[in-house]
Amino acid sequence: MPATLAPGTSFQATDLQRHSRDVLDAARTPEGALVRDKDGTNYWVIPAGRVSQDAFIKDALLEVLRILSLVRLADADRDPALYGDLGWVAVLPVEAQSDFAWAYARAVQAVPSTGLAVVEDLVYDWQQTARAWADHRLVDELTSPIDEPLDDVAL
Repeated sequence: MPATLAPGTSFQATDLQRHSRDVLDAARTPEGALVRDKDGTNYWVIPAGRVSQDAFIKDALLEVLRILSLVRLADADRDPALYGDLGWVAVLPVEAQSDFAWAYARAVQAVPSTGLAVVEDLVYDWQQTARAWADHRLVDELTSPIDEPLDDVAL
């Protein structure tokens, strides 16, 4: 029978055949199941979805670190190619890049409880913002002084 270790439950390789249901049940727990092979090698058994989710979170947080380190560079040193998969962030003003990075980090950290939809919505919204910043005529129009006073506006 399996021996309880911290964290999770430990099994022998023979338990994969003899007690496969116990191994799978332990693998479904947050700690997963540890299977020790005859040569002493340990294997961690967890659901594949959790592995891909953890990999996404790791990669996304590395992207956050990349953006935050690039924000500290001078404008001339901030090449869009350095932004990796989030190259569109380069068109945002520096302060907005930092704001995006922190919002993205918070959304990514919440993925285990909220799912990916929150991150996808956040990225979509910021991509739309980046598209606006990429249109220099639109930026000039939106940031130029208003010629007419708004005092006499009638509703």
